[in-house]
Amino acid sequence: MHGMNGYDWAPPTAAEMAVWEAKAAEFERLAAEQAEERFTGRSDSGLVEAEVDGNGRLTDLDVSAEALRQAYPQNIGPDTIEAITAARAAAGAAGREKAEGILPGVHA
Repeated sequence: MHGMNGYDWAPPTAAEMAVWEAKAAEFERLAAEQAEERFTGRSDSGLVEAEVDGNGRLTDLDVSAEALRQAYPQNIGPDTIEAITAARAAAGAAGREKAEGILPGVHA
């Protein structure tokens, strides 16, 4: 057991650095790829559909005519949140799966 004097730490080798740089580059490529992808989610009522990119940014929102005609327009807000949440969950799951492929055991 080494004393904790702070001098026992060995700097990473060039090979280790190269591995981490490659992984960092892969993550950057992954993030760019994710931004291009689209994921959709629907509210439980089915009246609102949201589309987000792979980073969870809203790219499209579709409120059905039926939702606008219904007797309870105040439901559109919560339905919109449900749809966006569902789309973001799909995007997040896809992103985690890809990250897991690059660095097993690391969850973004």
